[in-house]
Amino acid sequence: MFIGHYAAGFALKAVEKKASLGMIFIGVQFLDFLFFIFVFLGIEKYNLVENFTAINHYDLYYMPYTHGLLASILWAVLIYGIWQKTVGSTRIALIMALAVLSHWFADLLMHTPDLPLLGGDSLKVGFGLWNYFMATIVVEIALLIGTVVFYLRSTTATGKMGKYSMAFFAAIMIGIFIFTVTMPFDPNISVEEASALALIVFTVFTAIAFWLDRYRT
Repeated sequence: MFIGHYAAGFALKAVEKKASLGMIFIGVQFLDFLFFIFVFLGIEKYNLVENFTAINHYDLYYMPYTHGLLASILWAVLIYGIWQKTVGSTRIALIMALAVLSHWFADLLMHTPDLPLLGGDSLKVGFGLWNYFMATIVVEIALLIGTVVFYLRSTTATGKMGKYSMAFFAAIMIGIFIFTVTMPFDPNISVEEASALALIVFTVFTAIAFWLDRYRT
């Protein structure tokens, strides 16, 4: 899942308006941030295979430390503890933990069976919606639009920037998503280059969320 992860972010922000949307965006993509960093370090691995699924070219064959169910739970518990200790708010800490954990369950819907329940040699699961191009497009966009509307109705704009900017941001996210899943496969791109590009996109989305969150209360 791609923009669907951010749908969880908008929903969680709507539930707890005192939480930072930017920090929640980090939370919902925390496992992917770690994954691509771990790829650079040689800890986790994937291959680029043209049309591996109908929606992308990722053969995600080894990622037990970020995308295993047990690992995801442990990362969520760690994030909960850090937020509880530093922020002092149990509710916000729980929101951040749920943001992290939401990633695995969103991926469960989309991925082919590549999500280990325990370690790398354990049973791997995934419902495989990525094998159905239009279904993936519809689900991801519907989730984002629905949660952005929920977020906008749950918060109040401060000026024109707050009134229109978040909807515009969501439209940009949808546009980038569609561009990404429809662009031709580049046989010359390396795993490292693809990983760096993903990290850049995640970082830009997060920075925009930090910025625009100031214009809604």
